[in-house]
Amino acid sequence: MSGVIHNFSAGPAMLPLPVRERVAEAMAPRRDRTPSVAEISHRGGRFLAIAEELQARLAEFMGLGDEHKILLLQGGANLQFAWLPMNLAVGRTPAYLLSGHWGQKALAEAGRIGPAAVVGSSEESGFRELPEIGHLPVDCAYLHFTGNETIHGLQFRNPPAAAVPLAADLSSEFLSRPYPYADLGFAYAGAQKNLGIAGLTVVVIRQDLLERIPDDLPRYLDYRTWVTGDSMYNTPSTLAWYVALETVRWIESCGGLGVIEERNQAKAARLYQAIDDSDFYSNSVAEEARSQMNVPFWTVDEALVSRFVAAAEEAGLQGLKGHRAVGGLRASLYNAVDLDAVEALVEFMQEFERRHG
Repeated sequence: MSGVIHNFSAGPAMLPLPVRERVAEAMAPRRDRTPSVAEISHRGGRFLAIAEELQARLAEFMGLGDEHKILLLQGGANLQFAWLPMNLAVGRTPAYLLSGHWGQKALAEAGRIGPAAVVGSSEESGFRELPEIGHLPVDCAYLHFTGNETIHGLQFRNPPAAAVPLAADLSSEFLSRPYPYADLGFAYAGAQKNLGIAGLTVVVIRQDLLERIPDDLPRYLDYRTWVTGDSMYNTPSTLAWYVALETVRWIESCGGLGVIEERNQAKAARLYQAIDDSDFYSNSVAEEARSQMNVPFWTVDEALVSRFVAAAEEAGLQGLKGHRAVGGLRASLYNAVDLDAVEALVEFMQEFERRHG
């Protein structure tokens, strides 16, 4: 194995090294036994300062004002798949654009709550292109889309255009580039891709939509409970909040989301070019729909995949096995992955092709 390990995991994903160092420092035992950030009351001044700064920095990065509320919740995207229609689709029909696996899961959960309409899907093409929007229901509650599909490797460059509130699963592209968050009625994102560690889910809701929420929901499942309680109806994932704060501080130290986007574009372009220049590797997603965050690719012989993964692990390249739903290989290029890691991967791919092509 080489001296440096590069982590391409789809999530939980790698943290920026400066963030890991800050977290290690914050968690390190001290001679006077001062409690760490994970051992203090979420109602105390020390943690409330963390919460206030995190909320403020997120709002600034997203360009959000008083018309939106940022909630810091738990449960991941899977909980939001059901939580969203329970709150905002009562007496209305939610519409779904399907561009991959996670959109399908969101639709399935919405269907357990009530009727839901598919208004566009690229499933017939094997999710190789982005779907077009069809006819929206007259009583449309919102149009849901998955900004970036981690498994199939598709990404919307811009939110779809529709005259209804947009609801976006942005888990795997959150804070990876400047984005028109203010144009969305609702958005959610797990932190474990670009914002830290698992256990925190960021939810953004336009405040006028709160009026739709029925009064007979359990308090925990009513977004208004969390708005009123500043996301602390129960004890929050305090360590995850702290790591998220250190991560947004790191993004700012890098130059902000514009610089982060340039880095992410360069990484993705380098890897896609290596795939496209090869007869040994392939990616079938339409060029205009390709994800900058998650790059699935295949070898000419599926039997070589396990050999590739094992050899890559030995070379210090981790997390490259494709999702079980589609097979193949996948490199996740989240914010903390640097261009040197991609160069190391491309070099390994070329050597593996030379030996097995």
